[in-house]
Amino acid sequence: KCPRPMSRPEATVFAQWRFLMLTLLMCAWLLLAPLFSADWRVQLLLEAFMLVTVLVTVWANPQLSRLRNALIVLWLASVAGTLLSIATTEHPAWRWSRTLELLSLVPLMAMLAAGMLAFVLRERTLTLDSIFATIAAYLLVAVLFAQIYVCMITWNPASFSLPVEVANRPVHLLQSDMTYFSLVTLATVGYGDILPATSTARMLAMIEAVTGQFYVAVVVAIFVGMYSSQRRR
Repeated sequence: KCPRPMSRPEATVFAQWRFLMLTLLMCAWLLLAPLFSADWRVQLLLEAFMLVTVLVTVWANPQLSRLRNALIVLWLASVAGTLLSIATTEHPAWRWSRTLELLSLVPLMAMLAAGMLAFVLRERTLTLDSIFATIAAYLLVAVLFAQIYVCMITWNPASFSLPVEVANRPVHLLQSDMTYFSLVTLATVGYGDILPATSTARMLAMIEAVTGQFYVAVVVAIFVGMYSSQRRR
């Protein structure tokens, strides 16, 4: 039998909570990724998570056809990079394929974060879903910088100082380490257990910290303006 089409009330409920569900999915991915024992599973899980994020962002911006096409192309490119990286795990060219995979994810995540913020600005009203859209975009920016850090470690293991030796650390756990460092840097917490050890790594961490501060200031200003406008109406 054909599945029953979603009724209008059901579609409305999903539309109101889509970014909340996406944020919960991001948190689940952050918690579960370090528990997998194989790197290829983490890579495929990340691509599945990216696909869901693309679908939610496209759903929230139906009028932006160019954004939809660009996101689909970038996601397919990232999938190709991931499959190539998995296929060349024991090959000398693994570093190049791993770099292609990581760097293909960076523009995809950047456009996804931009699409979420475009949804918030277009709504012009403060809703719970718009708040979670900014949270999802914030987490996505952290994962974006994490991909750049992992790429740096792939070519220069001395780029960061970790509590354990990079050479003895599985690749998927390095991904978790850099995601943790990225979130801590974006929030400007600075625990100090992971430190950038090269000039390039320090500069990128500095750029991410400034981005995190600027992001929070701009989002708070936007929400205050929306709330004031709603109160006046």
